[in-house]
Amino acid sequence: MSVSLVENGAALQSMRNSDFDAYSAYGEIIDNSIQADAKIIRVHFDYVPATTKRDKEGLKYVAFGDDGEGMEPDVLHRCLQLGYSSRYNDRSGIGRFGVGGILAAINQCMKIEMYSKVETGDWLYTYVDLGQIMKGEMSHIPEPIVQTPPDEFLKFSNPEHGTIAIWSKYDRQPTNASEIVYGMHIWTGRTYRYFLWEDTKIVINDKDVLAIDPLYCCVEKTKHPETAPANLYDPIEISWPIAEDDRIDGGPSDSEITIKMSLLPEELRPNRGAGNSNNAKDRYIDKNEGFSIIRNKREVFFGRIPYWPGKPIQEIDRWWGCEISFDAVLDKEFTVKNIKRGAVPVKELKKALKDKIEPTRNTCLGKVREHWDENKAKSKINDKDNTTETGHEKAEKAAQKTKTPKNIIDKKKNINEEAEKVSNQWAEHADEQQRRRWEEKFKSQPFSLLDDEWKGPEFFETTHMGGSSVLKYNKRHDFFRKIDEIRVLLHEKNDDNDDDAAEQLKDLIDLLLISYAKAEAMFDDEFEMSAEKFIEQIRMSWGNYLSNYIGTYEKQNQTE
Repeated sequence: MSVSLVENGAALQSMRNSDFDAYSAYGEIIDNSIQADAKIIRVHFDYVPATTKRDKEGLKYVAFGDDGEGMEPDVLHRCLQLGYSSRYNDRSGIGRFGVGGILAAINQCMKIEMYSKVETGDWLYTYVDLGQIMKGEMSHIPEPIVQTPPDEFLKFSNPEHGTIAIWSKYDRQPTNASEIVYGMHIWTGRTYRYFLWEDTKIVINDKDVLAIDPLYCCVEKTKHPETAPANLYDPIEISWPIAEDDRIDGGPSDSEITIKMSLLPEELRPNRGAGNSNNAKDRYIDKNEGFSIIRNKREVFFGRIPYWPGKPIQEIDRWWGCEISFDAVLDKEFTVKNIKRGAVPVKELKKALKDKIEPTRNTCLGKVREHWDENKAKSKINDKDNTTETGHEKAEKAAQKTKTPKNIIDKKKNINEEAEKVSNQWAEHADEQQRRRWEEKFKSQPFSLLDDEWKGPEFFETTHMGGSSVLKYNKRHDFFRKIDEIRVLLHEKNDDNDDDAAEQLKDLIDLLLISYAKAEAMFDDEFEMSAEKFIEQIRMSWGNYLSNYIGTYEKQNQTE
């Protein structure tokens, strides 16, 4: 008694659980259309829109149509056969394995119908129904018959040549149909961007698919062609060995992997939190964290690469783009599956990619943070016309509550005149009332700290006014830039203890510089001393004042 190698019903049920998601399943049919030289590809999801939030938008069918070259009868007859491909192991295009299309279909639905026509032939039709197979009513794929598609479907193709696929008896719908349509536009626009930029047109539910470039360098045929393109760095090339059994006799033993990296325009990333703005979401920047891996111009992976050996990808990484492209001869090195989903580099290749990518990534992150800090400093400076709060109040309060001797260096200055002069310079564009507020603040406390910026090596400057002093920080200086970077890293951990540490770091820097300014203020500008004596005295005074201020600060924080 002979035993079949495969038990049809059980085998099909297992195959239905292949590693597709809905979008990658639909993509297999689009791949076939592109391979057939289609110029217009249409996808239509037929469903009844929900009228209430409780309604389920169930799919009646999904139809795919193209104006490609069509299939000859023998090819159409076998196109629904698992394992068959007229282009099997052809690595020049985006197909290869011969199972993607039919596996994709049975992963999503129970019935697949196919119409196809070559330019010199008639419309031909065949189908597969899993329900009939499981009931034992169908054991072979019917030989194609001459049959013109109904007008409902014919409109998705070219009447002269092309192919139409219809998926019905849809039982694997992941979410509401309208959400699938929305997500399909995004997935398709990114996955097939290179084909959209050439001469391929993809239409989903009567709406043209727009390209989405994770590098944000090519704005052509995107949702926002008016947006300034990102800064594209010079491409990085890696030569990687081709697996022995994938080499062609007499062909090369290595293949090039190309890495493209970009930094998004400053206007799209003005400050921290901009990635969640409506402006960013409208450009899908909020989803742009990780890597786009391209195989023969078709994206096969997007997102965070599992077990990436570099620093973990975080939200801030959405402001740079990275595209890794390779030829299909390196499929094994990128663990490309037969369904072209979830391609991930092998361990050794991951490390090689990391070594090439991380330096540019770090440069990009540094520029992003630097721009944020510059804008934050400018914002604080501009706020001086409306408020006298500076963010340094805790240190100022600690200095005010610490008993210290009167300043000596400015003993001949009139504090009213000096405070008015400094406030007029500081808030020159504010109204008279606001300038008076600054003047009163400068006079009311021994130290006032201001965030400013200017070109030059000084990282802060002091102005002693006759009993009170003003310290201006040069936020352009590398010192403050690095301090701000450390504080940002602490805040980004989303841990309350780290948030507290970031704020304490700022306060201690403030007290360190206040202590220096106080030590400086205790010198008499009419008294001369040796450099050695000056250095010794300022060190001692600086250290003593710092200890006193920190003591007050700690008591102050314990009671708050």
